Amino acid sequence: MTTTIFKKEVPELSVVPLNKEWEGKYKTLVEGSGVKIFSPFVEVWTSDASNKALSYFSHGIFRYFGKFPPPIARHLINKYVSDDGLVIDPMCGSGTTSLEALLLGRRAKCYDTSPLAVLISRVKVTPINGAKARKDLEEILSLINATKPRPVSLVGLKNPDHWFLPETIRSLFRIRQAINQVEISGSYRELFMVAFLGIVRRVSRATTQQGRLFLDVATAEKDAAPFFKKKAREIIDSVSTLPKSNNIEIEQKSIMDRSGHAEELADLIICHPPYFNSYKYSGVNSLELAWMDVDHADIRRTEIREAFKVGKPEKVVDYIADMKKGLLNLKDRLQDNGHLALMIGDTVIKEQYIPVTKMLLDELKNDYRIEHSALRIPRFTEASWAASQRRKGHQVGINLCDLIVVLKKT
Repeated sequence: MTTTIFKKEVPELSVVPLNKEWEGKYKTLVEGSGVKIFSPFVEVWTSDASNKALSYFSHGIFRYFGKFPPPIARHLINKYVSDDGLVIDPMCGSGTTSLEALLLGRRAKCYDTSPLAVLISRVKVTPINGAKARKDLEEILSLINATKPRPVSLVGLKNPDHWFLPETIRSLFRIRQAINQVEISGSYRELFMVAFLGIVRRVSRATTQQGRLFLDVATAEKDAAPFFKKKAREIIDSVSTLPKSNNIEIEQKSIMDRSGHAEELADLIICHPPYFNSYKYSGVNSLELAWMDVDHADIRRTEIREAFKVGKPEKVVDYIADMKKGLLNLKDRLQDNGHLALMIGDTVIKEQYIPVTKMLLDELKNDYRIEHSALRIPRFTEASWAASQRRKGHQVGINLCDLIVVLKKT
Protein backbone atom coordinates (compact mmCIF):
# COMPACT_ATOMS: atom_id res chain seq x y z
CA MET A 1 0.00 0.00 0.00
CA THR A 2 1.44 3.34 -1.08
CA THR A 3 0.55 7.01 -1.31
CA THR A 4 1.91 9.82 -3.48
CA ILE A 5 4.02 12.68 -2.10
CA PHE A 6 5.55 15.18 -4.53
CA LYS A 7 4.91 12.76 -7.41
CA LYS A 8 6.70 9.88 -5.64
CA GLU A 9 5.10 6.68 -4.45
CA VAL A 10 5.89 6.12 -0.76
CA PRO A 11 4.88 3.24 1.56
CA GLU A 12 1.87 3.62 3.79
CA LEU A 13 1.32 2.16 7.25
CA SER A 14 -1.05 -0.79 7.60
CA VAL A 15 -3.33 -0.35 10.64
CA VAL A 16 -5.58 -3.21 11.78
CA PRO A 17 -7.23 -4.11 15.11
CA LEU A 18 -5.44 -6.55 17.42
CA ASN A 19 -7.36 -9.76 16.74
CA LYS A 20 -7.06 -13.24 18.23
CA GLU A 21 -4.57 -14.32 15.55
CA TRP A 22 -2.18 -11.43 16.23
CA GLU A 23 -2.68 -11.76 19.98
CA GLY A 24 -1.79 -15.43 19.87
CA LYS A 25 1.25 -14.89 17.68
CA TYR A 26 2.65 -12.25 20.04
CA LYS A 27 1.31 -13.71 23.28
CA THR A 28 4.51 -13.06 25.25
CA LEU A 29 4.55 -9.38 24.32
CA VAL A 30 0.81 -8.83 24.73
CA GLU A 31 0.68 -10.49 28.14
CA GLY A 32 4.10 -9.45 29.42
CA SER A 33 3.75 -5.80 28.48
CA GLY A 34 0.20 -5.49 29.73
CA VAL A 35 -0.58 -3.58 26.52
CA LYS A 36 -4.32 -4.31 26.87
CA ILE A 37 -4.26 -2.53 30.22
CA PHE A 38 -3.10 0.67 28.49
CA SER A 39 -6.27 0.95 26.43
CA PRO A 40 -9.08 -1.49 25.63
CA PHE A 41 -8.66 -0.99 21.88
CA VAL A 42 -5.24 -2.01 20.56
CA GLU A 43 -4.07 -1.87 16.95
CA VAL A 44 -1.33 -3.59 14.98
CA TRP A 45 0.84 -1.29 12.86
CA THR A 46 3.03 -2.82 10.20
CA SER A 47 4.49 -2.30 6.73
CA ASP A 48 5.65 -4.70 4.05
CA ALA A 49 8.03 -2.08 2.65
CA SER A 50 11.70 -3.04 2.29
CA ASN A 51 14.55 -0.87 3.54
CA LYS A 52 15.02 0.33 -0.04
CA ALA A 53 11.37 1.31 -0.33
CA LEU A 54 11.62 3.25 2.94
CA SER A 55 14.63 5.21 1.66
CA TYR A 56 12.52 7.57 -0.45
CA PHE A 57 13.65 11.18 -0.79
CA SER A 58 16.56 11.54 1.68
CA HIS A 59 15.56 8.91 4.27
CA GLY A 60 18.39 6.64 3.13
CA ILE A 61 21.35 9.02 3.11
CA PHE A 62 22.91 7.46 6.23
CA ARG A 63 22.89 3.93 7.65
CA TYR A 64 21.50 4.71 11.10
CA PHE A 65 20.68 1.69 13.23
CA GLY A 66 17.26 1.48 14.87
CA LYS A 67 15.68 4.12 12.65
CA PHE A 68 12.23 5.47 13.41
CA PRO A 69 10.04 4.17 10.52
CA PRO A 70 8.86 6.93 8.14
CA PRO A 71 5.30 5.54 7.70
CA ILE A 72 4.74 5.77 11.47
CA ALA A 73 5.99 9.35 11.64
CA ARG A 74 3.74 10.30 8.71
CA HIS A 75 0.71 8.56 10.24
CA LEU A 76 1.15 10.34 13.57
CA ILE A 77 1.75 13.76 12.01
CA ASN A 78 -1.27 13.46 9.74
CA LYS A 79 -3.48 12.40 12.63
CA TYR A 80 -2.38 14.75 15.41
CA VAL A 81 -0.81 17.87 13.83
CA SER A 82 -2.95 20.63 12.32
CA ASP A 83 -1.99 22.20 8.99
CA ASP A 84 -0.23 25.07 10.77
CA GLY A 85 0.71 23.02 13.84
CA LEU A 86 4.08 22.05 15.28
CA VAL A 87 5.63 18.63 15.91
CA ILE A 88 8.61 18.17 18.23
CA ASP A 89 11.02 15.24 18.22
CA PRO A 90 13.47 15.45 21.16
CA MET A 91 15.43 12.29 20.26
CA CYS A 92 15.40 12.71 16.51
CA GLY A 93 18.21 10.30 15.59
CA SER A 94 18.66 10.35 11.83
CA GLY A 95 15.82 12.83 11.28
CA THR A 96 12.81 10.75 10.21
CA THR A 97 10.30 13.09 11.86
CA SER A 98 11.90 16.23 10.44
CA LEU A 99 11.79 14.92 6.86
CA GLU A 100 8.21 13.69 7.12
CA ALA A 101 7.17 17.07 8.56
CA LEU A 102 8.90 18.78 5.64
CA LEU A 103 7.16 16.57 3.07
CA LEU A 104 3.77 17.10 4.76
CA GLY A 105 4.20 20.87 5.02
CA ARG A 106 4.20 20.95 8.83
CA ARG A 107 6.55 22.76 11.16
CA ALA A 108 9.02 20.76 13.23
CA LYS A 109 11.57 21.33 15.96
CA CYS A 110 13.91 18.40 16.42
CA TYR A 111 16.68 17.79 18.94
CA ASP A 112 19.28 15.20 19.73
CA THR A 113 22.18 15.03 22.14
CA SER A 114 24.48 13.64 19.42
CA PRO A 115 26.16 16.10 17.04
CA LEU A 116 26.22 13.33 14.44
CA ALA A 117 22.44 12.93 14.60
CA VAL A 118 21.97 16.70 14.37
CA LEU A 119 24.25 16.91 11.32
CA ILE A 120 22.50 14.05 9.51
CA SER A 121 19.05 15.44 10.32
CA ARG A 122 19.97 18.90 9.08
CA VAL A 123 21.37 17.65 5.78
CA LYS A 124 18.35 15.38 5.32
CA VAL A 125 15.94 18.35 5.15
CA THR A 126 18.14 20.94 3.41
CA PRO A 127 17.57 21.19 -0.36
CA ILE A 128 20.62 22.10 -2.45
CA ASN A 129 21.42 22.93 -6.06
CA GLY A 130 22.41 19.60 -7.57
CA ALA A 131 24.56 21.06 -10.37
CA LYS A 132 26.54 23.20 -7.95
CA ALA A 133 27.02 20.33 -5.50
CA ARG A 134 28.30 18.03 -8.24
CA LYS A 135 30.79 20.70 -9.32
CA ASP A 136 31.95 21.08 -5.71
CA LEU A 137 32.32 17.30 -5.48
CA GLU A 138 34.62 17.22 -8.49
CA GLU A 139 36.81 19.88 -6.87
CA ILE A 140 36.96 17.87 -3.63
CA LEU A 141 37.89 14.72 -5.53
CA SER A 142 40.68 16.55 -7.35
CA LEU A 143 42.15 17.67 -4.02
CA ILE A 144 42.14 14.27 -2.33
CA ASN A 145 45.30 12.89 -3.89
CA ALA A 146 47.04 16.25 -3.60
CA THR A 147 46.60 16.27 0.17
CA LYS A 148 49.60 15.07 2.15
CA PRO A 149 48.64 12.71 4.99
CA ARG A 150 49.68 13.53 8.55
CA PRO A 151 49.54 11.56 11.78
CA VAL A 152 45.89 11.33 12.83
CA SER A 153 44.64 11.33 16.41
CA LEU A 154 41.08 10.02 16.54
CA VAL A 155 39.37 11.40 19.62
CA GLY A 156 37.92 8.80 21.93
CA LEU A 157 39.42 5.77 20.16
CA LYS A 158 42.14 4.16 22.27
CA ASN A 159 43.43 2.03 19.41
CA PRO A 160 42.45 3.37 15.96
CA ASP A 161 44.48 0.61 14.26
CA HIS A 162 42.11 -1.90 15.80
CA TRP A 163 39.25 -0.46 13.74
CA PHE A 164 41.04 0.85 10.65
CA LEU A 165 43.80 -0.26 8.34
CA PRO A 166 46.67 2.28 8.30
CA GLU A 167 45.98 2.92 4.61
CA THR A 168 42.31 3.56 5.37
CA ILE A 169 43.17 6.14 8.01
CA ARG A 170 45.37 7.99 5.54
CA SER A 171 42.66 7.83 2.87
CA LEU A 172 39.95 9.12 5.19
CA PHE A 173 42.21 11.91 6.38
CA ARG A 174 42.78 13.06 2.79
CA ILE A 175 39.04 13.16 2.12
CA ARG A 176 38.27 15.12 5.27
CA GLN A 177 41.04 17.60 4.54
CA ALA A 178 39.85 18.06 0.96
CA ILE A 179 36.32 18.83 2.16
CA ASN A 180 37.68 21.43 4.57
CA GLN A 181 39.89 23.04 1.91
CA VAL A 182 37.18 23.72 -0.67
CA GLU A 183 35.49 27.12 -0.42
CA ILE A 184 31.81 26.23 -0.20
CA SER A 185 28.82 27.34 1.87
CA GLY A 186 27.96 25.69 5.15
CA SER A 187 25.05 23.54 3.91
CA TYR A 188 27.15 22.10 1.08
CA ARG A 189 30.07 21.41 3.40
CA GLU A 190 27.71 19.63 5.79
CA LEU A 191 26.40 17.51 2.92
CA PHE A 192 29.91 16.31 2.07
CA MET A 193 30.70 15.69 5.73
CA VAL A 194 27.64 13.41 5.98
CA ALA A 195 28.81 11.61 2.84
CA PHE A 196 32.24 11.24 4.43
CA LEU A 197 30.90 10.03 7.78
CA GLY A 198 28.49 7.74 5.97
CA ILE A 199 31.37 5.65 4.59
CA VAL A 200 33.55 5.56 7.74
CA ARG A 201 31.94 2.38 9.06
CA ARG A 202 31.83 0.83 5.59
CA VAL A 203 35.58 1.09 4.96
CA SER A 204 36.58 0.27 8.55
CA ARG A 205 37.35 -3.13 10.03
CA ALA A 206 33.98 -3.14 11.81
CA THR A 207 30.96 -5.02 10.54
CA THR A 208 28.21 -2.95 8.93
CA GLN A 209 25.56 -5.60 9.62
CA GLN A 210 25.01 -4.93 13.32
CA GLY A 211 24.73 -1.82 15.45
CA ARG A 212 27.38 -2.94 17.92
CA LEU A 213 30.99 -2.72 16.82
CA PHE A 214 32.43 -6.10 15.95
CA LEU A 215 35.48 -6.80 13.84
CA ASP A 216 34.91 -7.92 10.26
CA VAL A 217 38.39 -7.52 8.81
CA ALA A 218 37.46 -8.93 5.41
CA THR A 219 35.26 -5.94 4.59
CA ALA A 220 37.93 -3.28 5.29
CA GLU A 221 38.89 -1.06 2.35
CA LYS A 222 42.25 0.67 1.92
CA ASP A 223 40.99 3.38 -0.43
CA ALA A 224 37.91 5.22 0.84
CA ALA A 225 37.69 7.70 -2.06
CA PRO A 226 35.50 5.60 -4.40
CA PHE A 227 33.02 4.98 -1.60
CA PHE A 228 32.94 8.69 -0.73
CA LYS A 229 32.34 9.62 -4.37
CA LYS A 230 29.41 7.20 -4.67
CA LYS A 231 27.86 8.22 -1.36
CA ALA A 232 28.17 11.94 -2.11
CA ARG A 233 26.45 11.51 -5.47
CA GLU A 234 23.62 9.55 -3.83
CA ILE A 235 23.05 12.27 -1.23
CA ILE A 236 23.18 15.05 -3.84
CA ASP A 237 20.54 13.27 -5.91
CA SER A 238 18.37 12.80 -2.82
CA VAL A 239 18.40 16.27 -1.30
CA SER A 240 18.32 18.20 -4.59
CA THR A 241 14.68 17.07 -5.02
CA LEU A 242 13.50 18.29 -1.60
CA PRO A 243 10.92 21.09 -1.28
CA LYS A 244 12.16 24.35 0.20
CA SER A 245 11.00 25.30 3.68
CA ASN A 246 12.02 27.46 6.62
CA ASN A 247 9.80 25.54 9.04
CA ILE A 248 12.22 22.84 10.19
CA GLU A 249 14.57 23.57 13.09
CA ILE A 250 17.22 21.14 14.32
CA GLU A 251 19.33 21.69 17.42
CA GLN A 252 21.74 19.77 19.63
CA LYS A 253 20.10 19.32 23.03
CA SER A 254 19.44 16.48 25.46
CA ILE A 255 15.94 15.41 26.45
CA MET A 256 17.18 15.86 30.01
CA ASP A 257 17.68 19.59 29.36
CA ARG A 258 14.66 21.48 30.68
CA SER A 259 15.47 24.71 28.80
CA GLY A 260 13.12 25.73 26.04
CA HIS A 261 9.86 25.01 27.84
CA ALA A 262 8.72 28.62 27.35
CA GLU A 263 8.92 28.28 23.55
CA GLU A 264 6.02 27.66 21.18
CA LEU A 265 3.79 24.75 22.17
CA ALA A 266 3.35 21.69 19.97
CA ASP A 267 0.35 19.67 18.82
CA LEU A 268 2.43 16.51 18.92
CA ILE A 269 5.66 15.26 20.42
CA ILE A 270 7.15 12.11 18.94
CA CYS A 271 9.63 10.28 21.16
CA HIS A 272 11.48 7.17 19.98
CA PRO A 273 14.16 6.67 22.64
CA PRO A 274 16.98 4.13 22.70
CA TYR A 275 15.51 1.01 24.29
CA PHE A 276 16.62 -0.38 27.63
CA ASN A 277 19.37 -2.98 27.06
CA SER A 278 19.54 -1.97 23.40
CA TYR A 279 21.75 0.48 21.51
CA LYS A 280 23.95 3.06 23.19
CA TYR A 281 24.27 5.42 20.26
CA SER A 282 27.41 7.13 21.50
CA GLY A 283 29.08 3.72 21.30
CA VAL A 284 27.43 2.56 18.10
CA ASN A 285 28.55 5.76 16.35
CA SER A 286 31.92 6.10 18.09
CA LEU A 287 33.89 5.69 14.85
CA GLU A 288 31.98 8.46 13.09
CA LEU A 289 32.14 10.73 16.14
CA ALA A 290 35.91 10.25 16.33
CA TRP A 291 36.25 11.54 12.76
CA MET A 292 34.15 14.54 13.84
CA ASP A 293 36.74 15.20 16.58
CA VAL A 294 34.09 14.33 19.19
CA ASP A 295 34.79 11.98 22.09
CA HIS A 296 31.87 9.59 22.32
CA ALA A 297 32.38 9.45 26.11
CA ASP A 298 31.31 13.11 26.29
CA ILE A 299 28.06 12.27 24.50
CA ARG A 300 27.49 9.22 26.69
CA ARG A 301 27.22 11.39 29.79
CA THR A 302 24.20 13.19 28.28
CA GLU A 303 22.32 10.07 27.16
CA ILE A 304 19.55 8.17 28.87
CA ARG A 305 21.02 5.57 31.24
CA GLU A 306 20.41 2.02 30.06
CA ALA A 307 21.97 -1.45 30.29
CA PHE A 308 23.49 -1.88 26.84
CA LYS A 309 25.83 -4.91 26.98
CA VAL A 310 25.53 -4.97 30.80
CA GLY A 311 22.66 -7.41 31.09
CA LYS A 312 21.49 -6.26 34.52
CA PRO A 313 17.68 -6.11 34.87
CA GLU A 314 17.94 -3.97 38.00
CA LYS A 315 19.37 -1.12 35.91
CA VAL A 316 15.89 -0.53 34.49
CA VAL A 317 15.12 1.80 37.40
CA ASP A 318 17.78 4.23 36.15
CA TYR A 319 16.35 4.08 32.64
CA ILE A 320 12.82 4.72 33.93
CA ALA A 321 13.99 7.62 36.11
CA ASP A 322 15.74 9.34 33.18
CA MET A 323 12.86 8.75 30.76
CA LYS A 324 10.35 10.05 33.30
CA LYS A 325 12.39 13.21 33.81
CA GLY A 326 12.70 13.76 30.07
CA LEU A 327 9.03 13.15 29.32
CA LEU A 328 7.91 15.44 32.14
CA ASN A 329 10.18 18.12 30.69
CA LEU A 330 8.35 17.66 27.40
CA LYS A 331 4.96 18.14 28.99
CA ASP A 332 5.70 21.86 29.18
CA ARG A 333 6.12 21.92 25.39
CA LEU A 334 2.64 20.53 24.63
CA GLN A 335 -0.62 22.31 23.93
CA ASP A 336 -3.33 21.64 26.52
CA ASN A 337 -4.87 19.02 24.27
CA GLY A 338 -1.58 17.95 22.75
CA HIS A 339 -0.36 14.40 22.33
CA LEU A 340 2.84 12.54 23.10
CA ALA A 341 3.49 9.51 20.89
CA LEU A 342 5.96 7.15 22.52
CA MET A 343 7.48 4.28 20.54
CA ILE A 344 9.37 2.05 22.90
CA GLY A 345 10.33 -1.60 23.41
CA ASP A 346 10.30 -4.07 26.29
CA THR A 347 13.15 -6.54 26.70
CA VAL A 348 14.09 -9.96 28.01
CA ILE A 349 17.30 -10.38 30.03
CA LYS A 350 18.38 -13.83 31.15
CA GLU A 351 14.89 -15.16 30.38
CA GLN A 352 13.32 -12.47 32.57
CA TYR A 353 10.70 -10.29 30.84
CA ILE A 354 11.20 -6.62 31.73
CA PRO A 355 7.93 -4.66 31.23
CA VAL A 356 9.73 -1.40 30.56
CA THR A 357 6.77 0.34 28.93
CA LYS A 358 4.33 -0.48 31.72
CA MET A 359 6.85 0.62 34.36
CA LEU A 360 7.32 3.96 32.60
CA LEU A 361 3.61 4.56 32.09
CA ASP A 362 2.98 3.89 35.78
CA GLU A 363 5.35 6.76 36.54
CA LEU A 364 3.57 9.10 34.11
CA LYS A 365 -0.05 8.40 35.03
CA ASN A 366 -0.50 11.66 36.94
CA ASP A 367 0.70 13.77 34.01
CA TYR A 368 -0.42 11.93 30.87
CA ARG A 369 -3.58 9.99 30.04
CA ILE A 370 -3.22 6.97 27.75
CA GLU A 371 -5.42 7.47 24.72
CA HIS A 372 -4.30 4.82 22.26
CA SER A 373 -1.88 1.90 21.96
CA ALA A 374 -0.53 -0.31 19.20
CA LEU A 375 1.88 -3.13 18.52
CA ARG A 376 4.34 -2.23 15.82
CA ILE A 377 5.36 -5.40 13.96
CA PRO A 378 8.49 -5.04 11.79
CA ARG A 379 8.51 -6.95 8.55
CA PHE A 380 11.96 -6.31 7.09
CA THR A 381 13.05 -2.99 8.56
CA GLU A 382 15.14 -2.68 11.72
CA ALA A 383 15.44 -6.49 11.92
CA SER A 384 18.99 -7.10 13.08
CA TRP A 385 21.46 -9.08 11.01
CA ALA A 386 21.94 -11.62 13.79
CA ALA A 387 18.20 -12.17 14.09
CA SER A 388 17.83 -12.52 10.32
CA GLN A 389 20.31 -15.38 10.37
CA ARG A 390 18.04 -17.31 12.73
CA ARG A 391 14.79 -16.67 10.83
CA LYS A 392 13.89 -16.80 7.19
CA GLY A 393 11.44 -15.17 4.81
CA HIS A 394 8.15 -14.20 6.42
CA GLN A 395 9.60 -14.80 9.90
CA VAL A 396 12.16 -11.99 9.71
CA GLY A 397 11.54 -9.39 12.40
CA ILE A 398 8.74 -11.18 14.21
CA ASN A 399 10.49 -11.15 17.58
CA LEU A 400 11.47 -7.52 17.35
CA CYS A 401 8.17 -5.79 18.08
CA ASP A 402 7.72 -2.33 19.55
CA LEU A 403 4.95 -0.75 21.57
CA ILE A 404 3.43 2.56 20.51
CA VAL A 405 1.47 4.48 23.09
CA VAL A 406 -0.22 7.79 22.40
CA LEU A 407 -0.70 9.87 25.52
CA LYS A 408 -2.67 13.05 26.06
CA LYS A 409 -1.52 15.83 28.33
CA THR A 410 -3.55 16.07 31.55
